[in-house]
Amino acid sequence: MKRILQSLFLLLFIASTAIAQDRTITGTVTAKDDGTPLPGVGVVIRGTKLGTQTNANGRYSLQVPADSKDLIFTYIGFLSKTIAISGNTLNVVLESDSRALSEVVVTAGGIKR
Repeated sequence: MKRILQSLFLLLFIASTAIAQDRTITGTVTAKDDGTPLPGVGVVIRGTKLGTQTNANGRYSLQVPADSKDLIFTYIGFLSKTIAISGNTLNVVLESDSRALSEVVVTAGGIKR
């Protein structure tokens, strides 16, 4: 009886660790135009609010649940990109958005003299 109980406990322990298989995804985000790393790029797991940002060198690290399929990369002035998770390292190249503002008009409305 003691042997069966030990085997059951061991099986339960192995099954619980197999269910919670979070993994860490790392990588670098660069610009397509000149290949420079992009700091502050938003990296979000699709369908969740879990995410992170790239550091000053364009690198990120994110804990991803086992059932997650895609990561979404967003940055101001660049097109958003959705990448399927394959492996533990995802290096991403973002393209600049050609629909960026070409000029800005500043007015001083509401100033009294």
